[in-house]
Amino acid sequence: MAPAVWLAHVLSLSRVPLVIGFWAVYPRPLWSAAVIAAAAITDALDGWTARRACPGGSATGGWLDPLADKIFVVGALAAIYVDARPPLGLIALIAARELVLVPLMAGYLIAGRRRVRPVLRAAPLGKAATVAQLAALLALIAGSPAAWALAGLAAATGLAACVQYVARATRP
Repeated sequence: MAPAVWLAHVLSLSRVPLVIGFWAVYPRPLWSAAVIAAAAITDALDGWTARRACPGGSATGGWLDPLADKIFVVGALAAIYVDARPPLGLIALIAARELVLVPLMAGYLIAGRRRVRPVLRAAPLGKAATVAQLAALLALIAGSPAAWALAGLAAATGLAACVQYVARATRP
């Protein structure tokens, strides 16, 4: 495996310690926003690095990047909820993709399907959902009224990405 592909995997995995860092700095808005920005940068860089090193994508990166995104978003939402207790509806909107996709994937794996890679591979719609989730997290941290609108956008793009994942998984 090319060194650049390993770098892309390390960048993806860096979101796990970043979410631990988020727990450590939340509720300080500037530090929390800095951790979210770092997560967004590693998300952009891992894809860019992987595409340059392996234009067809790597099997590991195909599931590692989306998994790292989910761990970061859910972990950050948990930290916010534990400390600030925002409305559960707001949390659910931001996490809508994970609330739908994770049980679908679990069922898919339990059913013994072997074609997991096409389901998890990131697509532009899924990336848009992640961007919307991170923007909603920033708005939530800032106490902005835009948090609800951004959470709605995160839910809409996230659920559309779920439909796309399912369509790709069930394609013959």
